Amino acid sequence: MTKYNPENERIKKRYLEWEKEARGKADSTVNNMRNAIYFFEEHTKFKSFKCLNRQDIISFKKKLTQTKNQRTGRPVSKTYLLHTSKNLISFFQWLSSQPGYKRSISVTDISYFNLPTKDVQAARSTPSKRYPTIEQIEHVVKNMPSETEVQKRDRALVCFLALTGCRVTAATSIKLKHVFLEDKRIEQHPGEVKTKFSKKIVTYFFPVGDFLKNIFVQYVRFLKEEKLFGNDAHLFPSTKLSLDENDKFERQELDTTAWKSTTSIREIIKTAFLSSGLDYYNPHSFRNTIVQLGYEYCKTPEEWKAWSQNLGHNSPLTTFTSYGQIEEYNQGEIIKNLSKNDEEKPLTRKDLEDFKKTLNTNRGNTFAFNDDEQVY
Repeated sequence: MTKYNPENERIKKRYLEWEKEARGKADSTVNNMRNAIYFFEEHTKFKSFKCLNRQDIISFKKKLTQTKNQRTGRPVSKTYLLHTSKNLISFFQWLSSQPGYKRSISVTDISYFNLPTKDVQAARSTPSKRYPTIEQIEHVVKNMPSETEVQKRDRALVCFLALTGCRVTAATSIKLKHVFLEDKRIEQHPGEVKTKFSKKIVTYFFPVGDFLKNIFVQYVRFLKEEKLFGNDAHLFPSTKLSLDENDKFERQELDTTAWKSTTSIREIIKTAFLSSGLDYYNPHSFRNTIVQLGYEYCKTPEEWKAWSQNLGHNSPLTTFTSYGQIEEYNQGEIIKNLSKNDEEKPLTRKDLEDFKKTLNTNRGNTFAFNDDEQVY
């Protein structure tokens, strides 16, 4: 059975190279584009792209909406549908301008890749996000063992994610020299740490309490003073596989090499939460926890700008849009307090909208939004 079309492969290679090299798309984004195009090719039995027609597109969209998630067996999300259709639209729009394809591909036909408006709205709606509270994170850490080197690392890792909101990809590559305990900060340098969009991020410890902070500080001192790790050592190294006195393999000591992926971190967090009798929260959800904490501490545009920047966002708008959902119970309390003349009442959504407008009217200074800011 045919698995590819040589002519298609050549033009796909040119397009994906253009997206990566000319438009600066990340490898993960390019892979998503490649998968979307291949999915469409499979449906058309690898016909030449020059044979694109509206009937093939309509039948493909029907198949796409019936696709099941391989892991869960449930229909794929509306977000997946939207990304797939957008990737195909981008590809065929580019293709329609290339020599040999201009006369074959109709721009009108390409528009048939668009999803129904209701599906687009559903994909762009902000779902309720699950995240742990600081109290839950403390509960988890208190229930984690800390006798072996590996257990100390795992415990400190949970504290580190709560203290900094660091992304897991960065956590796998950050080194001891990027940690400054005296200033209570970490520095993520894109040349050495895997940061999003290769940005330099300076993060001061968020005010999550002394309990989590002290465990992380003790761990860093353990690495430096007892393990004698140098500045270039990884903050969270992989686990060394060694033989015990009975010639059986054990994992109780730290290695000097870094984790090759984020899988180990996710497994550590999952095991820690489930062992503590709580539902699993993925590492990225800790960033939502920190933003919710910001509602308690930040009262001015300047404070929110600093809080947002501490998370690695160029604009507070990114923080609000991607992480700033107010929970229903807190929403109710805010509404109830609107009529009260109480200086201590919670920060309301109107307060947030007002200072967003203030930031926008001061475009060009420290608090200006970037119109091209991508929201993630």
